[in-house]
Amino acid sequence: MANVRFKGNRYEFRQYCGSDFNGKRIEKSKTWLPPPGLTKKQLEKELERQKVLFEQEVLTGVRPDNNTKFFDFAQRWFDDYGKDNLAIKTYTRYNDHLKNVYPAIGHIKLKDITPTILNRLYRSLSQEAVNETRDGKPVSRKRFSPRTIQDLHRVISTILNAAVKWELLDRNPASRADPPKVPYKEIAYLDENHIKRMIPMLDNEPMQYRMIVMLLLLTGMRRGEICGLEWKDIDFNNQQMRVARSSQYIGNKTIITKEPKTQAGIRQFSLSDTTCDMLRHYRIWQRTQALRLGDQWHDTDRLFTQWNGKPIYPDTLTDWFYKFVRKYDLPHVSLHSLRHSHATILIAEGTDVCTVAKRLGHASTSTTLGIYAHALKSKDMEAAQKLDTVLNLSTMRYA
Repeated sequence: MANVRFKGNRYEFRQYCGSDFNGKRIEKSKTWLPPPGLTKKQLEKELERQKVLFEQEVLTGVRPDNNTKFFDFAQRWFDDYGKDNLAIKTYTRYNDHLKNVYPAIGHIKLKDITPTILNRLYRSLSQEAVNETRDGKPVSRKRFSPRTIQDLHRVISTILNAAVKWELLDRNPASRADPPKVPYKEIAYLDENHIKRMIPMLDNEPMQYRMIVMLLLLTGMRRGEICGLEWKDIDFNNQQMRVARSSQYIGNKTIITKEPKTQAGIRQFSLSDTTCDMLRHYRIWQRTQALRLGDQWHDTDRLFTQWNGKPIYPDTLTDWFYKFVRKYDLPHVSLHSLRHSHATILIAEGTDVCTVAKRLGHASTSTTLGIYAHALKSKDMEAAQKLDTVLNLSTMRYA
């Protein structure tokens, strides 16, 4: 039978489970924090229930050792949950993030992790530090940005939430920690004048990159989505395009194809006459390349490929565009900024937010409104001026 004692603001259950092969006493323990607001009678009843549950856990072997360290539990979480439930890219990103966390808290027992320990970790990561020497020379660790620390915090919190769910913890200490706030930053995009200046410059660039830039501007697709685009997704007769997959690089020269994260990401939208004409000319060009290469060409049905027809690496587009904007002294924007440019121009020209959200693959218009508030400000002033015109207020007398 389990023993119960009150420690601080919580109860500790402890039960003797025999001895190991060396004769060392084996005990299992668990702490329980009563929820606030219980009457004395309710507390006694819930305490007895928690005690019975703990005894059953020990008897059936469901409850693991309460001395589990963060590193050990994180590895177990990746094995038991992450491999089957996380996208490959997310799984890889989580593992990469935790490499920066393990040296600080990997050795700490789950039950000993506190908000203060996590806050200390975040503060340390936000400052540049000098680690131990390498080859006799001091090695500096870079300072992590608030956004990166926020990502680290989310990963830690996700794992500690699992520890609560699996009953190794009563509460998630990360829920009471204070990672740094990410400063607000206006999204980067090319305005109408920049785009008009950029388009003629594309004539000097390879055909495939010209088509990619124009298609991103005209559709607002994401980088992974345009890399995953296939000819069967384009209905020339009805001038429709379907976005159904995303191409992602996960390291080790491996490209995977996956569905969009949300159902809204799988979408269909209209193409203009000009866009369809551009795509027809591009398809002729690609077929010419395939014929020229013969057996070396891999027919993957992808619009944008490596030289031999295999799926293109998404970072290849990013690297080329980075050089392109600097070559022609354009604003320092990323490839993703073309998506923002697409949405900003549509909103500025009066396209309703529901239509813009659908084209972008946003699950709700609130996402679109939050990202493109800058474009809506100009429409707000336009609306105010329209009221003057409609109500003929210019003729109003004030005397």
